[in-house]
Amino acid sequence: MTQPSWTIRPKGERDADAVVALLAEIAQEGNYFATEWPFDVPERARLMRDALLSRRSVGWVAVDGRALVGDLSVIDVLQAEPEIGMMVGAAHRGRGIGRALLAYAVAWARANGKPALTLRVFPDNERAHALYRANGFVEVEVQAAAIRRRDGSARDAIVMRRPIAPS
Repeated sequence: MTQPSWTIRPKGERDADAVVALLAEIAQEGNYFATEWPFDVPERARLMRDALLSRRSVGWVAVDGRALVGDLSVIDVLQAEPEIGMMVGAAHRGRGIGRALLAYAVAWARANGKPALTLRVFPDNERAHALYRANGFVEVEVQAAAIRRRDGSARDAIVMRRPIAPS
């Protein structure tokens, strides 16, 4: 088996601009994220830096060469069962990056005594569902009309939970 061309490393405040650029790229696809394009890129990067520096959030990034191609954030580390958010650039999906990012999050949760991680995913994001199920997440509930859109509509979200066995 060949080595992947990408690596995973902890996310730092220096990564905020590149992570938000990736978020903008994916938001423009229009179908996977609650975040809609356009949004205030500098403000989003500032908020991310603040969350990382204040240790309210932790995360990991996938880097291929000099390009940031994936990101996973633990959104609020103080929650008993923190929510995660993850994204992988379109050209890099299906290469194991999501699985690797999830493994880092699970290891972090175990080391920090968290009983579970949670996430929300749109019902029609079948590829993400398959990845999450294959990595131990189970569906907990459907939140009807949970994600409000700018056009006044709302999308359902499926809450998924990954129990964490103690080490």
